[in-house]
Amino acid sequence: MCDLGMWLQDGLQDKRGGAIVRRNPAAAFRLYLRAAAESGGRAGAQLLGYAYDVGVGTKPDKRLALRWYLRAAREGDSLAASNMATVYRDDSKFRLMFRWYMRAVGMGDGDAALSVGYCYQYGIGTRRNLSLACRMFRRALTSSNISEAGREEAMYHLAVSFVDDGKIPLAIPLLVRAAADGDYPEASLLLNQIRSKSDISPCRCRRDIYKHLPGHARCPLHPR
Repeated sequence: MCDLGMWLQDGLQDKRGGAIVRRNPAAAFRLYLRAAAESGGRAGAQLLGYAYDVGVGTKPDKRLALRWYLRAAREGDSLAASNMATVYRDDSKFRLMFRWYMRAVGMGDGDAALSVGYCYQYGIGTRRNLSLACRMFRRALTSSNISEAGREEAMYHLAVSFVDDGKIPLAIPLLVRAAADGDYPEASLLLNQIRSKSDISPCRCRRDIYKHLPGHARCPLHPR
């Protein structure tokens, strides 16, 4: 039911773009609801929480999203814990956000380790601690449960921490790796600034929110 629900949520196409499964968010929601109810919340709870979170086949309801995310997180679902953190982040409840990112890290979520490192790096929801920030970025990089985008972002923010600490030679290899496939302009820009010996002004935004931090200049990539 969960697999079929995910196909219906986004639709499924063949290599030529033909529809194998047509997109039907309402049907996806009904399947998530049934899967969660019949399993006592063990299966489908995270997906049902996401449906309530962003409005897949139903009206968005953050209260119900948190309820189902919590049920999934208690069963050891790291994505549900991380999604709870995101809900609290969007509501500016940064201490709760940090707490749930830490829960997700404890479940082995590498992308959550990146988020915790960023929180430590700039003191968001917790005290600023650059040593712990670097530790979390390294943990993200060695995780087998992290997206490729998250891995590149962890390289970038670890490199920024080295730049801030005056350890530029340690930052360069990380920036080279992050910029290798050309889809991380923040790394390419910082690398060019270092190589040209111009004013070094790292982008300090998170790629998922592009939110400028108080006390830091707006970066040239995200001026708004």
